[in-house]
Amino acid sequence: MRARALPASLAAVALGLLAAGCQSTQSKSAEIGEELGPVKQEQGLAISAPSKDVEVVASTVLSDAAGAAVVVEVRNRSKRDLAEVPIAIDVRDATGKSVYRNDLPGLEDALTSIPYVSAGGAAAWVHDQVLASGRPASVKVVVGAGGRPVAADPPRFTATPPKLEGDPYSGVVAGGTVENESGAKNERVLVYVVARQGDRVVAAGRGALEKVKAEPKPLPYNVYFIGDPRGAEVSLDLFPALPGGGKA
Repeated sequence: MRARALPASLAAVALGLLAAGCQSTQSKSAEIGEELGPVKQEQGLAISAPSKDVEVVASTVLSDAAGAAVVVEVRNRSKRDLAEVPIAIDVRDATGKSVYRNDLPGLEDALTSIPYVSAGGAAAWVHDQVLASGRPASVKVVVGAGGRPVAADPPRFTATPPKLEGDPYSGVVAGGTVENESGAKNERVLVYVVARQGDRVVAAGRGALEKVKAEPKPLPYNVYFIGDPRGAEVSLDLFPALPGGGKA
């Protein structure tokens, strides 16, 4: 499931939309969630207790002219593969004031939960739709108790190393292909990318392939980052929809 150290990424639609007029940032975010989220949490995310299995290793806030993103690196200390692990973020400005939380009704599941983390393994979760009401400076993260145990191996997908190009309007864009080697159709495959210089995360993004057919035909993708991945080491992770659960 993990394609490590690939020299670039498949990524997010980097939305840097700001609330206009008297409409609040949170209400605008909810509208965008309605438009983009194929699977939504209509009641909004609520975490009653922190996870005893999945711990936060590191978290990073990224911002550029296109918008803002949060990258959270986690580790699963349990002996079970877990899917759909709830995760709450509270993005704050330099004064400590909250400027964005992902507990709004209408957000897609991928913006409120970690799609998959293997037993004893690590994962990097990317939220690229941080529509902050102020300038993001830090983030508080809580991983919630729960998550769905997964017994079977995830469907097999592979990705080619993306090629980076400069886009005068959207910044750095990367292209490549994803191939379905599972032998079965898949409703949605998430692609997360994280660029690091040493231990520091400098760029990230995410994207998705919808309704992937069973045949192993290479499917093209284009990737847009928040942050600048040029000169960095980029990791790419694929998260196909898992049997027994909702779409990622």
